[in-house]
Amino acid sequence: MAWPIISLILTLPILAGIYHRNHELSWGASVTAYVAVLYALGVFAFTQYPIPANPTRFCATHHYGPQLNLWLFIPQLLHGGLFDVLQLACNVVFFIPMGFMLQRWAKWPWWISILFAFGCSVFIETTQLTGLWGIYPCAYRHFDVDDMLTNTTGAVIGYALGALYTHFVPQHAHRTVGLVRQPGLVHRTVSFVIDMLITGIVYAMLAMFWMWLFTRMVVPLNDGTFMLLHQRVGIRLMQLGVWLCGAVAFLVFELVIPARHGGRTLGGMYTHMTVETKLRHGMKRVMFYLVRTAIRGAMFMLAIMFKTFVFWIMAFLLVFWIVARHMPWDYIPADTGRARSRGGSRGELRDGRHDNHAASVSNTAGGDVREHAREHADTGVIER
Repeated sequence: MAWPIISLILTLPILAGIYHRNHELSWGASVTAYVAVLYALGVFAFTQYPIPANPTRFCATHHYGPQLNLWLFIPQLLHGGLFDVLQLACNVVFFIPMGFMLQRWAKWPWWISILFAFGCSVFIETTQLTGLWGIYPCAYRHFDVDDMLTNTTGAVIGYALGALYTHFVPQHAHRTVGLVRQPGLVHRTVSFVIDMLITGIVYAMLAMFWMWLFTRMVVPLNDGTFMLLHQRVGIRLMQLGVWLCGAVAFLVFELVIPARHGGRTLGGMYTHMTVETKLRHGMKRVMFYLVRTAIRGAMFMLAIMFKTFVFWIMAFLLVFWIVARHMPWDYIPADTGRARSRGGSRGELRDGRHDNHAASVSNTAGGDVREHAREHADTGVIER
């Protein structure tokens, strides 16, 4: 159960990198990144687990040394049983997806891909030989140079299959310019995770500083309370200060920064998106940030308080998006008359779709693009 979840978490930095590079992300690219991470973790788990439960007993009765005969697989094929043949075949098949992905998705040259696959195989075998690099007291699996040969052969086959498939099904890379003003759910999620990581780190630093400061300022009393500036206080004060640190960190990164940068949080700046999907001024913009800050702030505060109700809010937002294709705060009305939705018909660029005007902008020479963007900055021409 943990394998797919861990893979999903580790996929998020890859998705953020794709957004940063291309300003967009298709569902195909999302699935591709997830499958690649899932495969990488699967390779490691399959080759290293299970680990024997009793290290002392296992190491006393098993002594696995390295097998350094490169041609041992030949007599295994000629005179071995079905198990030996299947084991060799599995070692080849196991690395075919790696070769395919390195050719099709990573687009690495063939010699770099082969060296990478060989290096992965060496790393796996060495990890087995050293007992997870010393974590386990002895080698619990065989180090076999034949495995390196068969693994690398599988990667070569996979690379050839990737080249053949790309010949008949060529890829079409899409890269847009400008700011994404109608981000999809995946885009919002990736940006949100980046923001929460940064906010969480700053919150932890502020909280540790506050707890250190609290212990230096108070005098402990025998009844479990403290004396602070001639006032008796309890441990509750320290806890309230910790929560206040969380609130301050959240407000800085989720309210002050986006409000002063056109709706772009730090995660939004990296993935080229804004949370302000409509043009608002005055009280309408204030209401937008009040609603957004209240909902997301409640999520963050409940999370640092370790309250399970945060999952209900997350489930509500997910269902709301599935039904409405927007977040609740997106329904705060836009300015009327002089302005329109930033995702409107003029200059619209949504996740995974482009209009003709955006295409013309992306194809214009560098100086013209900048000039065109400046001329239409108020109407959101360069959008996505």
